[in-house]
Amino acid sequence: MGVPSNSYMNQFQEEAETRFMARQRNVVLAGETGVGKSSLINLIVNRSIAGVSGNSFGCTSEIHNYHAIVGKDSFEIWDTPGLDEGIGGTVTSSVARSKLRTFLRDISKTGGIHLLLFCTRGWRITRTLQTNYKIIRQSIPPDVPIAIVVTGLEKNQCMNDWWIKNEGELARLNVNFDDHACITTIPEDDLPESFQGRHTESQEIIHELILKNCLSGRPTMNEEVCRIRRETCNVGKGRKMGEPAPPPRPPNEGYKVPKLSFRSARHIVVCDSVIPPSENVTQIAGSITGTWQSSTLVIRDRLYHFERASFQQLVEKRTRTKCSSDLLIFYMDVEQSSEVQRLMLCRFYGLYGRNRHPLIVVIRGLEDHSSASAWWDDHICTGKEDMETVHLACFPRHQTAEVEIRDSLEGLIAQICEKRGSLGGKRVLNILNGVREKRAKLKYKIRKRKTSPVT
Repeated sequence: MGVPSNSYMNQFQEEAETRFMARQRNVVLAGETGVGKSSLINLIVNRSIAGVSGNSFGCTSEIHNYHAIVGKDSFEIWDTPGLDEGIGGTVTSSVARSKLRTFLRDISKTGGIHLLLFCTRGWRITRTLQTNYKIIRQSIPPDVPIAIVVTGLEKNQCMNDWWIKNEGELARLNVNFDDHACITTIPEDDLPESFQGRHTESQEIIHELILKNCLSGRPTMNEEVCRIRRETCNVGKGRKMGEPAPPPRPPNEGYKVPKLSFRSARHIVVCDSVIPPSENVTQIAGSITGTWQSSTLVIRDRLYHFERASFQQLVEKRTRTKCSSDLLIFYMDVEQSSEVQRLMLCRFYGLYGRNRHPLIVVIRGLEDHSSASAWWDDHICTGKEDMETVHLACFPRHQTAEVEIRDSLEGLIAQICEKRGSLGGKRVLNILNGVREKRAKLKYKIRKRKTSPVT
């Protein structure tokens, strides 16, 4: 008796939690006194939790941390004492710099720094800014990104003009930042009517900067696919001498691997991240339904052979098909865990796909392609370095648009397979031509050697 499908789903859930689920990340704020670090924290968390000073002296004499949720991710925001505070301040300049150095080195050894926000006011660049930057840069690992956050720009016609004007001067002083944000930290109610909306705009800018530069710690899809392929290649290599080989896998009941020639049916492997094979109602191009393991379908006067990849194959990291597939299709559902589905997609692509292998991701529960693209970017794709050959399609739950969606999906399948087939044919032709040329040159050399007189 096979393992129930729920057991396989539980295994995926546990692995997804350890590999993909968001982890807490540390964001450290540093800068001169009175530049608005505490106000920036209130902007990030969208409520007043950090004390704000109304004069030129700072209000932060010790290091404090605040918990924040940005998007779906958890962050720990660290507020540090202001640098270069005057004689009448709460913390002298030397003490503040010493505390900052010690804190940066300690946190780098423990939880790590995922992003450092260097805060400054929107005035001219000073030698103090350059000095503080060097202190911070020397106190953290070189791979930690530093972003400059320029505050007090609420009255500028375009807040980003400060960066445009001063980027060159910063580069000349060898003060290099990985990113920047030109904002205001003044609450919306305190802004003049002509500058309403600047607070909300600034909040969006700083949230985008944090999410962009704070790596979540979870691997990209490309990295996960490469890991799965390495593990698959290493299966059996670690067995000790004399150790018996693992028992053979049970034969595939009622199914034989199709032997497809170059001119026969296109071979497509399908996986559904939600519905197990025993309860399968997956629709392939809207035409194959019900319980199935393999099926053949005619699309636009061409034969296509579909094979189903099971949950058990993904968990055990093994493939059943012995022939190269022309296309992979993976079904997702917007109501299911995106992290689990992301892991299953990486496992499926790592086992059945090759480099730049075409893949169609069908997202159930969405009405149009734009919604599918937005859901993919928000929940699955982690960046521009992820899979480059993904084609998105949607499949609504209601039946009114079934014919239109079916035709669209069938057209996408035919288009991808035709393109891949034509490219494959050209490659084969080029290889054959190369072989013919080499044979002709070899025959010519042999004939010339036989006919040439012996000296």
